[in-house]
Formats: sequence, C-alpha cells, structure tokens
Amino acid sequence: MNFILDLIGAAIIGSMLIMMMITFQLQMQEASERALYTMDMVDHMDQTATKLNSVIALAGIGYSPGQTVITATTSVLVFRTYWDFQADQIGSNENTLSIKLSSVPSPYGSAVVISQNGVPLTNLGYLFWINDLKFRYYSKSDVLTTTASDVRSAEVRLAFFRNPPRIGGKPIITKLQFKCFFMNAYMQGA
Repeated sequence: MNFILDLIGAAIIGSMLIMMMITFQLQMQEASERALYTMDMVDHMDQTATKLNSVIALAGIGYSPGQTVITATTSVLVFRTYWDFQADQIGSNENTLSIKLSSVPSPYGSAVVISQNGVPLTNLGYLFWINDLKFRYYSKSDVLTTTASDVRSAEVRLAFFRNPPRIGGKPIITKLQFKCFFMNAYMQGA
C-alpha cells in the first residue's frame, strides 16, 4: 500500500514539475515574441522618421525662404525644391513635393504618400501601419505659425498601430513626434 501511495505521490509531483516547465517555456516564448515585436515596431518608426526628415530637410533648395512652402495644413505639407528625389540629385527643373496620408484603406493602415509633381514616389511602400499624420509649423523664432511664407520647421506627429501579438488583444498604438527643419531656409539666414 505504501508503494502505491509513493507512486501516486511521485506521479503528482512529477506532473507538477512538468507543468511548471511547460509554463516557463510558454512564458519565455511570449516574452521573446513581445521583444521581437517591439524591436520591429521601433525599427519601422525609425525608418519612417528618417525618411520624412530627409525629405523635409531638402525643402526649398534654390528658393528664397519665403517661397519654399506652398501649403501648410495640419494634414498636408507641400513645398518647392530643385532637388529631384527620383534622380536623387539637384536638377534644373522646379519640383513640388507633397507629404500626406493615403486615402486608400488597407489592413496595414495608411501609407505615407510622398509625391513629386503630383506623381507618388514608388520606393516608399514600407511606410505603412500609420493611422494618423499631423503637422505643426514653426517660424524662424520657433513660434507656432500657419502662414506658409513664415514656415521654417515642421513638427511631425505620427500614430502607428499594429495588430496585437495575441489573438483577441487590442491593437497597439505608438505615437512618434519629431521636428524637421527646412535647412535651406535656416542656412540663408531667414
């Protein structure tokens, strides 16, 4: 009888140890998925901020500071430049660039659309998972402005979303805010 009780006790203790090991493995897997998920999202946000900053920084090449910005609304930025983003060099033609969110719905959110002379640039397809893009504009003295001729920098606010790593969870929303300077206007002393 003692032998049977020992076997039952050993089986219970053994199964508890196995359950603890399985639970530990599942927790480790979930933690690693969260870490990879976060790393992927931060990398995506960094790529987006870098690309937008590089586009906005070259606004106004060949123009006086007051002529750089055409449209400065909370949802769209349109500016002039002689920089040709398709050829990645300064050209002799005037170019108009616009930055806005795509109005085409997608399960991956909206894409940031950067257009040159009304034609969307084709190499920006990775700027997805965005559900909000807002601009605020500042003058040379860092005062909030809505006058296009006074704009010397733009504060960009983006909201990224991703579906949750777990089924049934809430979408994850991450907000990013950064400031881009119209470098040519600053270098011209305006």
